[in-house]
Amino acid sequence: MRAKPSHLPALLRTAAFLLVLVLALGGASSVLRAKNYASASGAFYLEPEDSLDVLLLGSSHMLNAVSPLQLWEERGIVSHNLAQNGQVLPVTYYHLQEALRTQRPRLVVLEVYKAIQDSLIDSHASLHYTLDNMRPGLPKLRAVLDLLPAEEWAQFLLNVTVYHSRWKELTAEDFLPPDATEKGAEALFKTTPLPDFQVLPETETAPPAPSALDYLERIVDLCREEAVPLLLVAVPFATPEPDDMNRQQVVNALAAYAEAWGVPFVNMMHHTEEMGFDYGADMADVYHANWRGMEKITAWLGAYLAQAYDLPDRRSDPQYAAWDEALAGYRRYLAERTRALG
Repeated sequence: MRAKPSHLPALLRTAAFLLVLVLALGGASSVLRAKNYASASGAFYLEPEDSLDVLLLGSSHMLNAVSPLQLWEERGIVSHNLAQNGQVLPVTYYHLQEALRTQRPRLVVLEVYKAIQDSLIDSHASLHYTLDNMRPGLPKLRAVLDLLPAEEWAQFLLNVTVYHSRWKELTAEDFLPPDATEKGAEALFKTTPLPDFQVLPETETAPPAPSALDYLERIVDLCREEAVPLLLVAVPFATPEPDDMNRQQVVNALAAYAEAWGVPFVNMMHHTEEMGFDYGADMADVYHANWRGMEKITAWLGAYLAQAYDLPDRRSDPQYAAWDEALAGYRRYLAERTRALG
């Protein structure tokens, strides 16, 4: 009797073709999409696997507030800022899943301002900022299927369809690796004086947004499952109160939730005096710290981490010699940008 022909080789060839196609489209997309500060988050993949001790996550509040290279310079802490503009907590949940595919950090630090927002995404633009920089894999797939309706899946899973018409605008810069100058962070070089801003007492609270709270608890559970310590933080902001919601009250309320989950929470809004933070000089706008504020927040957070966690000082480790080179480049960049301010 003749043996039935096996379909396995054909299936393997099809799978191999699809894999090559996906990789090719992904490579084309990375070249075609517009390069802005958001694309710098792709520099995360330039870090050697299992080399980072701290991951910094959240929205633009974290993006503009904590400098990994200053943490390195002052404390020898090896970190990366994975925060992104407009990144709500449901998106952060999947972003953390992706980060844990290549890194086994000793600590995750999550900025919680987006507990104010009751939506699965902030905008399609901000979702592209995060998902376009994530490699193909289950976290990205889960994020798209969970956070978006089916008719919008294609533009995020095959985002070359969004950027294909940009080929006429390509320059040499589009073919360069992601910008790793700030290790994912983004210092802001402008000042909005807000000397009259008042911080509310910690006792004034308001309920967090339900969807944000749901995904924040999922992040807590994920870190517990992965045996990675989690620290929740809130960095200084200065939105007018009251407005459409009392943001300070929502952030204050997270202290009770963190305590119930057994997770530490540090609200830096109530530590500005000891860090020397000046609302008259250290804010870029009502939401974000500027470069001066970033230096103060980073210095204070670095001291807190050094005291509260057993994080190694890697500055004498030859395996991290490249960080000294990166620091020199970062300091040159800061000098150039601040000199341009006059």
